[in-house]
Amino acid sequence: MIERLSGSVCLTVTMVKIIGTAVVAVAMLMVSPMFAKDKSGDMACCAKNASNQQSCANLASLNLSADQKSKIEAWQSECMKAGCTKDSRQAFLKKAEGILSKDQYAKLKAECNKSAKKTEA
Repeated sequence: MIERLSGSVCLTVTMVKIIGTAVVAVAMLMVSPMFAKDKSGDMACCAKNASNQQSCANLASLNLSADQKSKIEAWQSECMKAGCTKDSRQAFLKKAEGILSKDQYAKLKAECNKSAKKTEA
């Protein structure tokens, strides 16, 4: 009788541990995207009605200087505050053209146009 009780208690404790671990794992999986940050680099050039920055151009591919990066990020913020409208994107690109090399600007513009088409579709 005592052996049966100790066996069922051991089984119960083991099941509680397994279920508890599963609950914690599920909770971590659900919460982790909130803390995730894109490792590929910062984003720029908001797209129309962009709800997240995944629809924006990748700044890491542009090889920006620290000064260029800070200006682009500030202008991107302005664009997003304005609602990422066609006008705010054009203003963003016009400012960016003044500080980027021709190659950097061409890449940024291509990314912005591509992301704008995705979100408008």
